[in-house]
Amino acid sequence: MLQKSYSDNKIGNLYIVPTPIGNKADITLRALETLKLVDLIYAEDTRTSSILLNMYEINKPLKACHLYNEEKIKNKVVDELKSGKNIALISDQGTPLLSDPGHELVKEVIRNNINVISLPGPSALLPALNMSGIEANKFLFYGFLNSKISTAKRELEALKNIQFTLVFYEAPHRFLSTLELMLDVFGDRNISVCREITKIHEEIFRGKISEAIELYKDIKGEIVIVVEKGEKEVNIDELLKEVKLEIKKGMSNKDAVKLISKKYGVSKNLLYNKNEEQKK
Repeated sequence: MLQKSYSDNKIGNLYIVPTPIGNKADITLRALETLKLVDLIYAEDTRTSSILLNMYEINKPLKACHLYNEEKIKNKVVDELKSGKNIALISDQGTPLLSDPGHELVKEVIRNNINVISLPGPSALLPALNMSGIEANKFLFYGFLNSKISTAKRELEALKNIQFTLVFYEAPHRFLSTLELMLDVFGDRNISVCREITKIHEEIFRGKISEAIELYKDIKGEIVIVVEKGEKEVNIDELLKEVKLEIKKGMSNKDAVKLISKKYGVSKNLLYNKNEEQKK
């Protein structure tokens, strides 16, 4: 299905509009213009959104679209769009659908061949990744892990060998238990912890998982955890055979380990230690 940037005048558009994650000045001019022009706004929490809308003197009908009523109201929203109303969807903070309600609604609107127009704007994801100091070219945004510890551990096990930087959202009351799970499953990788992004108490930690566990006995606010990618899943015994082959050709032990570790993208120290263990 090909979506144009316009639609039949008789049918409205659904606009996905990001809102500030902390600093109210982060809202875009286009977002403000869109919120002023639409016929009504669906919000995750109408009370929270009213504060922002009142600040910018936006007086539009406000209805609720949250986790518990999304399935129930999606057909009503489609009918409103078909009647010619333009509608904006906003969440409490940031970009709707990113660990927020809205997916089922958007899917139903698309199924009815109605335009969905998403505006760029605030989100905790990219600022946290950019400030982390960890590779940002290739990353996987996972959002929140499952609240059940055993399930969360299985999720982390599935992510352990992925060759992308990993980005998670986490709630304060689960933060330490999540770090302990990560230490258990991932080992002591480099991470960053971003807290209260764009707000007055914005804070970022960069270091090892174990260091973060020692530092944070109590934490508040919105949290983003960025984790460096894991080692490639390789057969160490096969790599050691290649190391020994290079040594037989006249290369030093140190240079052989360096060559093979670089060739396969594995830790030089890991390969060196395994090679030393086999000598004993």
